[in-house]
Amino acid sequence: MKFDEGNLQLDFSAFISAIRFDDQKTNPYGLKSVDFVAETADAVYYLEVKDFQNPKSQNFQMDLQMLKDAQKDGKHTFCLEMGEKIKDSLLRQYAQGIILAKELKYLLLINLDVLGAAERGRLKAKISGHIPTGLNDTRFTAFTSISFELVTAEQLKTHGIVCIANP
Repeated sequence: MKFDEGNLQLDFSAFISAIRFDDQKTNPYGLKSVDFVAETADAVYYLEVKDFQNPKSQNFQMDLQMLKDAQKDGKHTFCLEMGEKIKDSLLRQYAQGIILAKELKYLLLINLDVLGAAERGRLKAKISGHIPTGLNDTRFTAFTSISFELVTAEQLKTHGIVCIANP
């Protein structure tokens, strides 16, 4: 279960299943999707990949500026879009009749070496405000809380996902 995403290869061999979820052929019109959904015995992982170091990217400068703007303003399109991707992905699975009784984990891989730990922490905080990480209302008992992490390729290994740059 290996997938290429931009200049990266993701290996989900440690998982029960993994699919490319952001597929224009199967994604309902008007919904956004995370790039991958993978499952272990205990959890469902939603993985969005942003490879800002891809030398083949046609939109490299625009993407980099979008990330810089998001660091300044948590209401920026990038932060909103990362929240929309997980919400729409959950809605799509709900519409397909998939019941999510496992732990839900949303991982956002930002591949950019110059983005340090402090910047990653601030960006994670801004994006977190757009992700339904939990509810304080007991009327929504079917809603499972979602953990969110902004990760590097190295940190993906702690979740069982191997990420390497394609040669």
